[in-house]
Amino acid sequence: MPEAMETVGLLLLLFTAFGAEGSTCPFPSPQCYKESTLPDEDFHCEWEDPDRSKEAVYTLFIHSTSDVSPYPADFQSGNEQNVQVPLESVLIAVQSDIWVQKQTENMTCISPNTSVFLNGLVKYSTPHIQKMVRSAGIVTLNWHRAKDNKGAFYEIRWKDFYGSWQNDTFQTEDSTKANQDSTTLHLENHLMYQVQVRRRAIEYNLWSHWSDIIDVPVEIQAPVVHWKEEKTKRMRRVVLNWDPPPFEASIGGVTYNLTLSLPCETKTKTTKKTSYYMNVTDSEARVSIIAINSVSESASQEITIPNIQHLKNCRADSGTLPQKKHFCLEWYKLSDGETRPIHVNTSRNATVQSIKKDMEKFVRYYYFVHVKKGRQLWHTKIMCPIYSSEGAPVAGPQNITVNVTHDSALLLWRPIPVQDQRGFLLHYAIWILRQGGEIDYHEVPENQTSFRLRNLTTGSSYTVYISGRTKVGEGPNATANFLIPTSFAAPSNVLSKVILSVGGVVLVFSVFFSIALRRFKKKILPMIPSPVITATASEGLHHQNLSAATEEVHEVILLSPDDLDKQNKANQSKESTILQDCQLSVYEEDDEEDEDDDANFTSSFPNPNYRGQTLRLSETLAVDKGQRENNCDSSTPSYRHSSVL
Repeated sequence: MPEAMETVGLLLLLFTAFGAEGSTCPFPSPQCYKESTLPDEDFHCEWEDPDRSKEAVYTLFIHSTSDVSPYPADFQSGNEQNVQVPLESVLIAVQSDIWVQKQTENMTCISPNTSVFLNGLVKYSTPHIQKMVRSAGIVTLNWHRAKDNKGAFYEIRWKDFYGSWQNDTFQTEDSTKANQDSTTLHLENHLMYQVQVRRRAIEYNLWSHWSDIIDVPVEIQAPVVHWKEEKTKRMRRVVLNWDPPPFEASIGGVTYNLTLSLPCETKTKTTKKTSYYMNVTDSEARVSIIAINSVSESASQEITIPNIQHLKNCRADSGTLPQKKHFCLEWYKLSDGETRPIHVNTSRNATVQSIKKDMEKFVRYYYFVHVKKGRQLWHTKIMCPIYSSEGAPVAGPQNITVNVTHDSALLLWRPIPVQDQRGFLLHYAIWILRQGGEIDYHEVPENQTSFRLRNLTTGSSYTVYISGRTKVGEGPNATANFLIPTSFAAPSNVLSKVILSVGGVVLVFSVFFSIALRRFKKKILPMIPSPVITATASEGLHHQNLSAATEEVHEVILLSPDDLDKQNKANQSKESTILQDCQLSVYEEDDEEDEDDDANFTSSFPNPNYRGQTLRLSETLAVDKGQRENNCDSSTPSYRHSSVL
């Protein structure tokens, strides 16, 4: 029987070998190794099939040459391309043959055979970079060690996004205290990088697979935050927005951690968005935002949403707290009446009367009562200033000034500081002492810092006393003296003086500019005079029918005196002209024209026969000689510088 089994084993081995030679799978031989140097570590075998199909079934075969059994050990992996081989199932000190069989519905193939000594095969698992820290150009990388927690030999490579790979190797030492290995890289601050790591056991030569490519962004900065407030019915809605980081810092993703410091609770929120909406009470709220990328955390950006303006007085019943609701009492010391201290007191069990016991006397405090019902949000129900005990003021108003007119005076002062009021001011008391000993008294509301005195007497002196009063008593007086002068000069209106001065200057410049413009216009653009047209009387006009006036245009030629005389003599016997009875007057200015002007004037005419041209009148117009002489005086044209005047 054993002989028969041995024969069957040999036949199966031959069949497997024949199948391997006849039908070889198109993928390399499998690799088997231990993932640590521990002596009881099992083997891990893997292979890579590029033509993987879902219906494929893989079987790993291991056969030792010194194995007494003729059958190879087989390990089913199903559709997976790796399988765990128990240490006790194989012989590690002798040579073993390893191959993989792939079986599908249509075919069966076997990978190439490989012969190895299993006891010399240790291949560490792939390192996975878990943490990166980048600061001042130095990047620190951390990952877990192999299973045996021993030092290893590493190779690291890195490159910027647009560069080539750079490699380096380093070795870590054994340590029982640490379970992580790390290394540092010196990189440029403003550049993004990519990095990979692999390792091997110091005593063995099998390298692990390269780790995944990890992006290394630049350090991230604190975000720039903008916020706005929207008032709702019972609370305030605050909208926070912040600028996204640049691409160099946001690669790999950015997360924002928000810490909301509210009066009655503190919340933490995480978001990847660049906006956040929150509801706050009437009290102060604070928000801190930290931006986090894969290598760094930004500094905390602190945002303070201030409380609404403090009240000067309180009309509510300070001893009444809301019933059947969750409430939170917040209070703090308000020394100067406005500034909220950094640290405040909150309680969900205290009452207004109980917190008074720990307050300083005559010192102003401020408290809020925040309430909510069920899952509603907190909102402010009561807010008031408060004293545990009140007293009279210890100081009077400050910096009293008096503005005097002819019959009145305006009093102005600065209010009493809150720390000197020692209680709630009811009003300011004002006494006016007149020159004759008469005293007037007035009360001014606590929020008013001015008062006008009327119907004052000219030439009289006055003394004013102003003090603050609480329900306990009156504080010290502040004093001011003033006099109403007998001859009162109304205070000059500075603005009116300025307006008058500017108006006068503008008027002077306007006159000067107008004169200069006229002179300039006369020099550059001289006036062209219009010809004088005289009205000539005629006897026949009275015997003629009136008709529409018409305009006649006659050619006029300017003549020199000599030419005129010659022309007159030649035409005396033929016809009557205006030039026979009238004299042509030519005016000359001494010391302004040269003697050559006449020659130049004559030569300027283009027609040499101009002497024969005269100014003629119509023969049908019969004019009396005496009438013509009278008209000559008024109608004779005058010529100056060859221009008709």
